[in-house]
Amino acid sequence: MDEKEIIDIKQEIEKLKKLDSYLKEKYEEMLKKEEAFLTEINEQLEKEITVMVLGAIKETVNKETVSLKLLRKHIRRQVKHQINKEIKNAIQKLIPDIKELIKEEVKNKSIEIINQLKRQTGKQLEKEVIEQVKETTSILREQKEESEKKAVLDELTGTFNRRYFETKLEDELTLAKRFRMRLSLLMIDIDHFKQINDNFGHQIGDVVLQETVAVIKNSLSSTDFLCRYGGEEFAVIMTETELEKAVEIAEKIRKEVEEHIFYGGDRIIPVRVSIGVAEYPANAVIKQILIEKADQALYQAKNSGRNNVKAALKE
Repeated sequence: MDEKEIIDIKQEIEKLKKLDSYLKEKYEEMLKKEEAFLTEINEQLEKEITVMVLGAIKETVNKETVSLKLLRKHIRRQVKHQINKEIKNAIQKLIPDIKELIKEEVKNKSIEIINQLKRQTGKQLEKEVIEQVKETTSILREQKEESEKKAVLDELTGTFNRRYFETKLEDELTLAKRFRMRLSLLMIDIDHFKQINDNFGHQIGDVVLQETVAVIKNSLSSTDFLCRYGGEEFAVIMTETELEKAVEIAEKIRKEVEEHIFYGGDRIIPVRVSIGVAEYPANAVIKQILIEKADQALYQAKNSGRNNVKAALKE
């Protein structure tokens, strides 16, 4: 190799170094743009969630305020009626022959008795009213908590419902973006569920749904959220879970369901599930797209013969 060739090689190396430096600058620039875009999305999502939560709180407070006003009005009427009744009875007992008393003395005595009865009866009724208000408030609070619980739970399976799923996934994605954490989404569908309903009836179909939920829960952690997405389809939000780990858990669920014995009367029902898995941010950074990616993976699992797990492809 002569000196000219060596010089040419050195020049090429310098060009490559400059190109590498340029590419690094462009990469850093792209990262900064992506961070700004994600920050803007987070702020918008937080604003929308705040508006929704404040609206719901305001509506609940208004309803409770109206109920308490009506309750207070009703209690006041009861107290007034009771006091008047007690005063009338006491006057009749304490003044046996009012006609024989001097008019002025009768008036003074009556006023004294009335004031005394008001104090005695009022204190007792006030105590009773306070106790009644406390009891009513406690009942209203329990009813509110029960209503809120029913609003987010699926009545048949006891899992979270579709509305809760949409809100919870938004919240968890916001946290994942803020703290740069992974999040995985499982979409689970019971294979040939229509045939189960047709062959065994809808009541047995409901039992199959309930038992499938129980089997799925055994494979999940306390930080996972199982939701009924619709019909025989379920979704699992897995916080701080990367794709590989989520696929491993999904495979465990699939195997547990396959090995579980489901009965339809005296007959065994073969139940299988197909599962699609997608991860934030590897597959998507927006909620709806993440759901679509998990659905597409589920569709692939169905088309691959069912009873299997498919992960969304990384882009």
